[in-house]
Amino acid sequence: MDNKIGKELDTAHGSLELPIFLPVATRGFVKAVPMYKINEMKIKAMISNSMHLALTPGLDKLEERGGINGFTGFEGSYFTDSGGFQILREELVKIDDNGILFQDKKSGNSMKVTPEISSDIQKRIRSDVAMMLDDCPPYGAEDARYKISVKRTYEWGKVFSSIKVPGQKRFGIIQGGFNYEMRKESASLMLSLEFDGFAIGGLKIGEPKELTDRILEKTVSLIPSQYPKYLMGVGDPVSIYQYSGMGVDVFDSTYPTRNARHGYALTENGPVNLKNSKFSMDFSPIENGCECETCRFYSKSALRELLKNEDPSFQYLVTIHNLDFMNRFMNYVRHNRERAKQIALIFSKNHNDVINNVQ
Repeated sequence: MDNKIGKELDTAHGSLELPIFLPVATRGFVKAVPMYKINEMKIKAMISNSMHLALTPGLDKLEERGGINGFTGFEGSYFTDSGGFQILREELVKIDDNGILFQDKKSGNSMKVTPEISSDIQKRIRSDVAMMLDDCPPYGAEDARYKISVKRTYEWGKVFSSIKVPGQKRFGIIQGGFNYEMRKESASLMLSLEFDGFAIGGLKIGEPKELTDRILEKTVSLIPSQYPKYLMGVGDPVSIYQYSGMGVDVFDSTYPTRNARHGYALTENGPVNLKNSKFSMDFSPIENGCECETCRFYSKSALRELLKNEDPSFQYLVTIHNLDFMNRFMNYVRHNRERAKQIALIFSKNHNDVINNVQ
């Protein structure tokens, strides 16, 4: 692997140096962190779910503020997912050739989303990068189901790609399950359409890692180098290092934020479980040399007390540290791959029960 890899993706809110990691902001905001802090940390892009945004806060509010950036105050670029991944939770949805019926777990409200509706929602949100509506079958589905997915995703892609939105990039999604011939067919169909980039869908959904690696490497090689390549829902250091070396440019996951809320801090020496009693009298920061707010003002002992007492500031403090770590790690991935490799090896050997690749 080269010591430096990558290219750039130009968006309405600035140029993004690739590879990039997107923190998850499902409804526009990162849990536990105010937006001024996200901007202060120079986070360049995040991923939100267009279906959830349409349900709450609702498109009228977003449009009144000139789009999602005006509503949230984020200064960077928003990617929006169509919500297609939600069909893996089959008890919540129904799907047919026309689209997907979603049900919001919190409100119980239902919404039927078609390719046209998904396009319109993301247009009204005014995200920088919009993902097409796709059909993502669960791992273990029959070949016949994957064939339906390839055809259905292509038909939806034809509709989605034909709708042009000034200032918005549009990404297609390649399906095909775990059969290379179907992946190749899906890639050929999607590449015949006018998209600005492509995601590799239907991976990291419960299959063995060896299968992920084999299908991903073959699928990425089918996409011409000028297109950004997005592996959705993946964001741990080991996967980012490995898959960026294969040519993946964009990653997203709740990995840093959800682990923070469960008491795990990410460091260049591996994850730190702040629930561990050994830190009761440890007055050093989470990570020596880290310049984040948390490491400058709080010890592991103090953070552990906040966690024990269920103080909400704990979530904020560890989340911003973990996001700072991801910023540093991605900088290594782009510019110092030897250092990124060292960190990835540490995480591969010392993951404890840290939460991996959670959507």
